[in-house]
Amino acid sequence: MPKPTLGNLELEILQHITEHAPVTVGQVTESFAVPRGFTRSTINTSVERLFKKGYLTRTAEPEGTVFRYSPAVPSEEVLSGLVERFVENTLAGSLSPFVAYFARRKPLSAEEVAQLRSLVDTLEAAGAQDESDKPQ
Repeated sequence: MPKPTLGNLELEILQHITEHAPVTVGQVTESFAVPRGFTRSTINTSVERLFKKGYLTRTAEPEGTVFRYSPAVPSEEVLSGLVERFVENTLAGSLSPFVAYFARRKPLSAEEVAQLRSLVDTLEAAGAQDESDKPQ
């Protein structure tokens, strides 16, 4: 079952926690919220939502008054879900505008071109497999 969707602030907080885990709400407030003008209560609410949605795990400090939060899912899984949601909801499922954007934004590195070729090969192989699975 897919995880619940994330709001923009939740995504930013999740990325911050992923980069600095394990962290407390106080640490996230100090390093993330204060420079952006958010309050501790906003961060506390967002972190609690991320925990309830299954994006974060938490462990209690020995004294039991503070939790430390870490990501519950790999960042690649979160990004994959976000890209899928964007393509489905914003681009009506079409990858063409997505790929066209990357072709126009800047020259691709040799590594990026190789990654795209690998993805195309994978897609072509999957398409060929789907065709062979159809009844004749």
